[in-house]
Amino acid sequence: MTVPRGLLLVALGFAALALPAAASPPASTSFNIVGYEYAFTSTVGSFAGTGSGNAGESAAWNARVEHDPLGSTPTYVNGGSFAMTTRSSGGHLDFATGDFAYHGGTITTIDPGAGCTNQRYRVTGTLENVATTTTSGGSGNFAVTLTHYRYSLFGHCVIYKARVAGTVTFSY
Repeated sequence: MTVPRGLLLVALGFAALALPAAASPPASTSFNIVGYEYAFTSTVGSFAGTGSGNAGESAAWNARVEHDPLGSTPTYVNGGSFAMTTRSSGGHLDFATGDFAYHGGTITTIDPGAGCTNQRYRVTGTLENVATTTTSGGSGNFAVTLTHYRYSLFGHCVIYKARVAGTVTFSY
């Protein structure tokens, strides 16, 4: 029996759709990120937000940055973790995770916020042990500006929110 050529092409097309695509890490190696601090102590800040990759992925991320007390000279990043879920324009989901390297970054004061104005810091960190669904042993860099939004209340300076914006880059 001979199968009509058109029917064979349709059957092959459906078979191709049914097979999983070849696995690969996220296409983007650099993401612009923005987010907010949702928890903190004097030596740990936790942040979450969204991002967009240089190859078109959208992302949601979370970071926990362990550091020396702010105001220490220098203020080192001492550890922590970074996790990002990515979604391609075609709907493919992936992730990238990594650990902040001990003394692999710093927190530098850009603007101390004189007179209870907003404070700004530059936060940098080297990521190690970067992994995706198909890779491990990668590296990366985290670089954001942290802004503490402040106001004076009854003579006390109060931080009412903290926002970060910057980039994270990966070598998968």
